[in-house]
Amino acid sequence: MKISVAIATYNGASYLREQLESISNQRHLPFELVACDDGSTDETIEVLTTYSQTAPFPVRLYRNETNLGYAEN
Repeated sequence: MKISVAIATYNGASYLREQLESISNQRHLPFELVACDDGSTDETIEVLTTYSQTAPFPVRLYRNETNLGYAEN
């Protein structure tokens, strides 16, 4: 069974590292992590980019050109 994890981010850098570490520490790793950022102005993109370089699964990062809000993101 293949499991994808999807996360929507917006200025969540202060909590994101802990969340990503938790995903990596699961007994059954996901097939991939798909992250969609809604125009963060903090270090969220940098955190995701750095994490993707060492994650034990592919990390796909998408960035909205404009802020869509939590429901549309």
